[in-house]
Amino acid sequence: MSEKNMHGRIFKKLREERGYKLKDVAGDVISTRTLTRFEADETSVSVVVFEKLLKNCDLDSVDYLIYYVKNTEIETTEFAKRMQGYIESGSSVEIVNECMKELKKSDIKFAVRLDILNFMQLIEWNGRSELFEENKRIIKEKIESTSKLGWSEIHGLINLINSASSEDYSCEYIDRVIEDCFQNIYDGNYPNSLFNGAYGMLLISSLSFLSRNGYYELVEKQCKETLINFNKLSSLYDRSKYYIDVTEILAMVYLSQNKEEGIELANKVLKYRNTLAESINNPLYKQKRDISYEKFCEVNKTGIDFEF
Repeated sequence: MSEKNMHGRIFKKLREERGYKLKDVAGDVISTRTLTRFEADETSVSVVVFEKLLKNCDLDSVDYLIYYVKNTEIETTEFAKRMQGYIESGSSVEIVNECMKELKKSDIKFAVRLDILNFMQLIEWNGRSELFEENKRIIKEKIESTSKLGWSEIHGLINLINSASSEDYSCEYIDRVIEDCFQNIYDGNYPNSLFNGAYGMLLISSLSFLSRNGYYELVEKQCKETLINFNKLSSLYDRSKYYIDVTEILAMVYLSQNKEEGIELANKVLKYRNTLAESINNPLYKQKRDISYEKFCEVNKTGIDFEF
């Protein structure tokens, strides 16, 4: 089972270890049948419902997060472990072959489908296969039929949007996703709202989609609104990271339209990323800075050089 889709089983393990009965935890929050399905990772629950279930176990989200971190590694499926081994060895061909073999099975768990989608994106595979296209369609249909996104649906949607074109999603749909993100990102440290990180990534992916597909007027409006909202969430975990990511998207929108405001924003982003790259001994920060610089240069129509 993928790390992003195991919360039901981990919750069940935590509940049983604490000696709480299924009916007592379900209470008047959800039916025992729905809780049973959630604990089997057959369905998802909303943030609000999940927090009420934790409360019925006399726990809060901090308690759950600590338990989750300690128990996620042992929950990984054999399929995911094999794929991780291939990724570490750089064997993209084996990853594609194993994923195809898995998709040919008659009974595939939704978690495995999400793993396959994720691994294909990790290796940046650009080939064509009806098996992979069908996998995307199945994931997309399940997400669109879900009224309230849970952990698995959020991460599945992130992966789908990251590689989507305007033929896959309308700007109206993406706009609704962004509004949903606004409603589900809470002020406070990450452990106090376990879904903040997921909704933050979904928000960035959605804004990037609008920018990538040329919906400049809408993405400019949403980026500005996002930055205003982030300013209000003074205790939001990783706020500076999200703020810079959104500023980068807005800068690219301006640069693509030959607007000089994009130069000022791009310089701010590059200075921020360069400071991190020079102060933290981690090649990933330098890579992130260089990628941002290349992206800015690619879309810059102003003819003005960047300074950082």
